[in-house]
Amino acid sequence: MFGDTITLAYAMQPGEKLRYKTEVISEQSVQQEGQPPQGFSSTMEMVMVQEGKGVNPDGSMEVEVTIEDGSINKGGQTEKLPTVGTKITIVMKKSGEIVRTSVDFPFSQPAFPEKQLKVNDSWTGDSQMDIPLYNDEGQQTGTKKADLTYHYTLAGIEQTKGYETAVINVSCPETRFDLQEEIQQSITATGVTYFGHKQGRLVKSQVSTKTEITAPGTVVGTKIKVVVELQDASGGSGAMGGIAGAAGLGMGMNIGGGGGGLAGSSDDQFIIS
Repeated sequence: MFGDTITLAYAMQPGEKLRYKTEVISEQSVQQEGQPPQGFSSTMEMVMVQEGKGVNPDGSMEVEVTIEDGSINKGGQTEKLPTVGTKITIVMKKSGEIVRTSVDFPFSQPAFPEKQLKVNDSWTGDSQMDIPLYNDEGQQTGTKKADLTYHYTLAGIEQTKGYETAVINVSCPETRFDLQEEIQQSITATGVTYFGHKQGRLVKSQVSTKTEITAPGTVVGTKIKVVVELQDASGGSGAMGGIAGAAGLGMGMNIGGGGGGLAGSSDDQFIIS
């Protein structure tokens, strides 16, 4: 296999349906000068169904994504996601580049390289994400655009959940930027994606992201782990690729395209508004 080459590309046929389960575990710590540290945690689970609606003359794919079920647990309290039943329409190229959507995503998605790859090949992908800015009263006052560069390596070929998958390691080296005067944020992340290259679909993805916001007298740290797994596939006359690489649609963290885009925010941004 080490001498063979593969192509990373999404594929779909109308009527194909893929069901994905996503789990998001978030831990946040707040350290204010002169006060004991505080910690918060939450767990979100969501099931999303992706249905192929058509293939355009230029090869781009039209997909409808439905949030079938979901809940979030905070402080021992579990609530149903308010977005259950929401439908999102996406048009995406075979490379994973999103052409247009019916909702605004707070990120741009890196795409797969449009070339043959062999084990140990590496590439990079750039992404831009919008980080919300808030005033002292907690009201959003605008957004800050942050540029991130993701590093990918085709680490090997493995059998995963009955598929021959390309194992793609992804990392986002620590990136620092100024949010506002005297307020800085850093982002770093690592993950692995298992992509069924023969069928053109995501099989499994796991990403861990760490962010830290520093302001005079305060440090806020957040760790988020996202695990996405293909549950079942049905219908259609061919295969449909997992959209956004990990069904990370409308979320503050995208694990998609070229093997795993990574952006960090609070877990509330995983809920499509």
